[in-house]
Amino acid sequence: MEAVARAFPESALKVSGPNERTVACFAASGCSRYAEIGVYEGDTALGVAEVLAGRGELHLFDFEDRTRAAAERLRAAGHANVVEHPNSRRLLDSYNWSLMEVLRASDGPAFDYVFLDGAHTWAHDALAFLLVDRLLEPGGYIDFDDYVWTLRDSPSMNPRAFPEVRRLYSDEQIAERQVQLVVELLVRDRGYEEIVCNRVFRKAS
Repeated sequence: MEAVARAFPESALKVSGPNERTVACFAASGCSRYAEIGVYEGDTALGVAEVLAGRGELHLFDFEDRTRAAAERLRAAGHANVVEHPNSRRLLDSYNWSLMEVLRASDGPAFDYVFLDGAHTWAHDALAFLLVDRLLEPGGYIDFDDYVWTLRDSPSMNPRAFPEVRRLYSDEQIAERQVQLVVELLVRDRGYEEIVCNRVFRKAS
């Protein structure tokens, strides 16, 4: 935990809510090129935009209707530094295609803080992390939501609430903590420094 104390003030680490913790950690990081993968209604993005106060860039990755609504919300609040990266709802389309497009167009690191709050599945987020790793500035941060999340325990994605999940995933995949798999098998293996336990990691400089 010495690295945690060195990187972020205690006030940032004591915030209880997941969105509030990401905003607090982003504020403490001093970063200015933020990407959010999975924006939902834009609550976290709005908090980050307020921290940026017009500086830098705020990139939104999600379904087209969600990025549009979140971007409109941020712009209505006076934040013009928003960049949308929408994808369709086709089965094999996702934010990974949008990340590929950023990688293809980039001649260097595009982001210095990335909040990954997407599908929470290995099929999506293992590749998302590997793409983010290519796009992240050395010394930059990746922030993972829901380390212990499972399809089985999700209120909206468990087989009773969403029967289609049994056609899409095996029983093992439904029960597995898939964000944890990404962190343990990929993030730690690439030498990232753990800043907030099982959540925020800093890329080696």
